[in-house]
Amino acid sequence: MFEKFTEKAIEVVKSAQIYAIEFNHEKIYPEHLLLALLNDSSSFIVKTFAVYKINLEDIKNEIKTILNKHSVVKPVEFVKFSDSSKDIFQRTLSIAKVLGNSYVKPEHIFLAIWEFPELELAKVLKEKGVDTEKMKSMFYNVFSSHKPKKVKHPEIIEKRRRNDKGDSIISILESSDSSKIFDKAIAKLSASNYEILGTEQIMLSILEDNNSDITKILAGFGVTAETFSDKLKEISSRQAEFGDKQIIFTPNALKTLMSALDIVREEGTASILPEHIVLGILKSKQGIAYNILKELNVNEFVLEDTILQPIEKQKNETLYVMRLAKQEARRIGNSIVGSELILLGIILESNSIAAEVLKDLGITVKDAREIIEELIGVNEDYGSNEITFSQRAKLILEDAWNIAKSQNKTKTTADDLLFAICNQPDSVAMKALSRLGVDVLEIRQGLKNKLKNAGI
Repeated sequence: MFEKFTEKAIEVVKSAQIYAIEFNHEKIYPEHLLLALLNDSSSFIVKTFAVYKINLEDIKNEIKTILNKHSVVKPVEFVKFSDSSKDIFQRTLSIAKVLGNSYVKPEHIFLAIWEFPELELAKVLKEKGVDTEKMKSMFYNVFSSHKPKKVKHPEIIEKRRRNDKGDSIISILESSDSSKIFDKAIAKLSASNYEILGTEQIMLSILEDNNSDITKILAGFGVTAETFSDKLKEISSRQAEFGDKQIIFTPNALKTLMSALDIVREEGTASILPEHIVLGILKSKQGIAYNILKELNVNEFVLEDTILQPIEKQKNETLYVMRLAKQEARRIGNSIVGSELILLGIILESNSIAAEVLKDLGITVKDAREIIEELIGVNEDYGSNEITFSQRAKLILEDAWNIAKSQNKTKTTADDLLFAICNQPDSVAMKALSRLGVDVLEIRQGLKNKLKNAGI
């Protein structure tokens, strides 16, 4: 029944149980819930009463008078929900939906109580001249003003930062798993009449390593060094490789390598494998190597899935966080994974050091979802759009990857991602954490302490 309740809403239910025991009641009635809601001086409900100058103490006294009627003689140790309370809990779900919320908050419980036709308090207040219908309408209007709006993702309008592509390419060239490929590709370049490295030399160098896993996968699709070379000999022009600039890499080779690097960072792998370069070629959908794959009738979607399957079986922490972040994007009808959904992915992963730190700071999945939905909105008409990353999310992935490499780690972990989020004070993720009452210093110190205790 309570899987859709936020932590604060559940606290209201728990407080109502305590009130029932204090009043020596066998069941929890709507009035117990109301008393729990009205005794939280920091709640939005109590503040609304104050703004509209409704005498809260009078209402609380009337509630206590009503509750005293339900007392029993024998001591009560265990209480059950009354039918009226169960009915109210059912109503909260529809009220939350009307107000545009995915989860039940204390305000929804409050409104559901006033909709209950047999509420004894409503009858007492009417006899005292209180217009309960007007009061209920007023609260609906106030709570409706906090309905999440459908807006463009805040991080989608950010300008792409000027990446230092030179440093990124050096990272690929120096990677132990890919350096041999580029040595071969450059050798092929020297033996040809070309001065600029293209996707075709890179792909051919990958295919010539008969012992690699990716070569065996490609062979299963009919792509071998021989079939690729035969197609390559038929090409008389490299026009497919060029835009309007000539650099050490053709524009499409550079695009392919940058795509490969994005894939590596998203997976949380410190090493750049030949598999990632082939995935980069498929992702770029341009260039001689990609054109040859199409001419060889390769189903690119099946090939991509075949390459990814063994990678995903490695149970990489970052890859799992990214998968959860994408699931959350689909759940709220968003095609953009921003910094806040990476944060939510860390919380949902639950087993990492980063997740433990956030849990220790009192951050729960329900509360985080509630705040994030308020910040970025919910889009119910989301179709099958491809999930992409905001520029801020890409920057976090890049930063986390650099943190892992600086520590000579073979994989990026969730704590690297959380450290990277802390380095982005203007991100939606940090705004959400601030709303949840947590600051950067607490997170960083928590991470350092747990990593030290774990001997990392």
